[in-house]
Amino acid sequence: MSKTYYKGYWMVTNRCNLRCTYCVLENAPHQLKAELDLNGKKELVSHLYHNFGFRRLTLSGGEVIIFGKHPPSEFIELLRHIRTFRSPDPSKNLEIELYTNGTYLDERVASEMEGVVDMVAVTIDGVKDSFLTEIGRNHRGHTQYFDHIVNICSLISKKGIELKLHSVIGQKNHLLLPDEVAVILDAIESAGGQVSAWKFYQYMSYDAPDRDTMHAIASNFYKTFKARVERVLAGRNIRLHFKDNQEMNASLFNILPYGNAQYMRANDTWTTSQRTGDLRSYPSMAELFARHDIDHELYRQFHQVQR
Repeated sequence: MSKTYYKGYWMVTNRCNLRCTYCVLENAPHQLKAELDLNGKKELVSHLYHNFGFRRLTLSGGEVIIFGKHPPSEFIELLRHIRTFRSPDPSKNLEIELYTNGTYLDERVASEMEGVVDMVAVTIDGVKDSFLTEIGRNHRGHTQYFDHIVNICSLISKKGIELKLHSVIGQKNHLLLPDEVAVILDAIESAGGQVSAWKFYQYMSYDAPDRDTMHAIASNFYKTFKARVERVLAGRNIRLHFKDNQEMNASLFNILPYGNAQYMRANDTWTTSQRTGDLRSYPSMAELFARHDIDHELYRQFHQVQR
């Protein structure tokens, strides 16, 4: 009988150096203080691997590279710990995907990622500098975000790491971005980057009226956006994934910076979503399922790894 393996999405930290207007972070001082320290993060990775059977883990944030007092030193230490779970045996290897805004991703960090990180996903929601400033991607000392991301994509590809793009789709860019996706790809490819996949997220409501009014997009507009992008990128040999609100809610199982996890039941919203205890306190996935009203079949649909 084959063993069941899982994958998960881990918000390693809520710290972020940008101020994207569509994002929600639990980054009040007391919340940042409650995050697992480096040793706690290492323990969580080990527990997910040995006790929960995780064989794929997505590291995200906030901005994952900047956790700790002296970024990117603690992030590099975490990578070195994760390296101990690498194996030529597919059933033993812990695959890693990294979501980043790229602002702290330099040659030193990229070199540490080699042989540990399988894929890097960088976020780009548009081309125009004025738009990127408006939504908070150009923030303080981090300007000319698009040009910087193009260079980061080149660096990632030169390290032999698979490159993916992410975009959040809302009111401010759903009409503009379809005309820019080819421009984005051309710029990255001209710099030596090789994009294998692109995921487009429909803006997700956080039950915050001011933010939702600014960014929420109706399903019919999102479908129109999808159709336009598919036409423009036809023949570019890139895997496209359009993640709408229904899929986002159904698949939600976010491992949080505190070591617990956030999940949704049927008819839950962001406000009524549930939280587990510290995942290190559960001896197995079976025990986690037994103690919480998680839809087991739905969880396996989105989070089981076939090996």
